[in-house]
Amino acid sequence: MKKLSLVVLSFLLLLAGCGQADTEDAYNAAIQKGLDAIASENYAKAEAAFELALEDKKADEKAEAYLVQTKAMQAATDAYVNKDYKKTKEEVADVIQEKKGSDALVQKATILQTKVNTLEKQQQTLQTKWAAIEKALKAKDYDTASKQVTALLQADLADFPAMKKQAEEAKTKIAAEKQALAKQQEEAQVAKEKQEAEAQAKESASIEQDSGNTLSDADIVAKVEAYNGESGNGVTYSVEAVLDELTGGTSYEIWVRSDGSDGFRPGAALAHYYYYPEIDKVEAVSS
Repeated sequence: MKKLSLVVLSFLLLLAGCGQADTEDAYNAAIQKGLDAIASENYAKAEAAFELALEDKKADEKAEAYLVQTKAMQAATDAYVNKDYKKTKEEVADVIQEKKGSDALVQKATILQTKVNTLEKQQQTLQTKWAAIEKALKAKDYDTASKQVTALLQADLADFPAMKKQAEEAKTKIAAEKQALAKQQEEAQVAKEKQEAEAQAKESASIEQDSGNTLSDADIVAKVEAYNGESGNGVTYSVEAVLDELTGGTSYEIWVRSDGSDGFRPGAALAHYYYYPEIDKVEAVSS
């Protein structure tokens, strides 16, 4: 009986040892599957593997650390895809700060962190350029705005689709505004040329009218002779246009001089007149 008990006990110990070995093998296999999934960046698969490892070894620190890291890395990746860079940086920091986690995950998280930092700098640069474009648009400086938008669209905007769309819309708007401005300028130029032509025509007509109204010396002498009732026999007339200080117009000064045939000294002044064409009046100047 005693011998039988020893046999049974030995068998049970053997079974227990085999069970522990099987559990250890399953745990190690699950951990390895998780690490392989991390290498291929299949974080959902890695997460499932580490959860399986924890079923084999409850509260295992390594498996728990790997699981926490993997969940954070998955969240960081999702946030990165959605361009939520603030969330990405927060989750990446959790991955890197896990002391007992996977070095491979830390390396991948560091790479992602660098990408995010680079993108944020690029985003800041693009925002500065966009602010300059908006300033030019506000000032209606469409040539400058057009050059700036063209330069912006030549940059790699694959990670900034919203900015690319914004720039393309601005390009279309600028083209329309430039076309409208060119039309306005053309219409203004046509109006200016028309106004100048009308002014020139008026000036030409005024000159022609003035030319038609210009009095000859003979006309003025005739006015004087009609005024004094005398003929031009024995005298000479000198006519000089002068400025009328009262009206600002032109008046004429007329001197009547002897030609010597009447017994006076040749050139002797016989009479002095002014003629005002604006009122058609001859006025004698007292000597």
